Amino acid sequence: MAKTAEDNFRIEVWDRDESSRIETICRSPDFFVSQAAWQSAIRRRPGMLLIHHNGHHVIEKLITPGEPTLAPETIVDGTIHAGLDVALGDLRSWHTLRAWCRNCSHHAQVKPAGLIKRYGRGALFSTVERALFCTSCDKGGPVRLEIFSLPR
Repeated sequence: MAKTAEDNFRIEVWDRDESSRIETICRSPDFFVSQAAWQSAIRRRPGMLLIHHNGHHVIEKLITPGEPTLAPETIVDGTIHAGLDVALGDLRSWHTLRAWCRNCSHHAQVKPAGLIKRYGRGALFSTVERALFCTSCDKGGPVRLEIFSLPR
């Protein structure tokens, strides 16, 4: 994402002693988007120092509860590539899911409420993807879930 003059709000993740920035989670001109990302970052980055900025002004600075769970090899060029996953409980009412078969490219809408009822709110996407199978191809191949927002 290119940095523009309108990207006032940002959330940065630092190590506990504030010596090196690990990543920038969110950069947005919208306070409400930034605040939602802040709440999610508190849950998803245990044991890290989070700094919420509005331009050069520090809005909030917090060491999140818990111990850091990220292995150093998961952080590449300031971005976390592995070890973090979306839970079904993170989805909102305006989200919808689409399941794609990796073998035959068949896709279908999936209701998040049905998955939550079956696997629970804490189930991670990686776990649910392994449990689902394609009904179109004979192989019942691996499925990939994608998140979409419902139209207004």
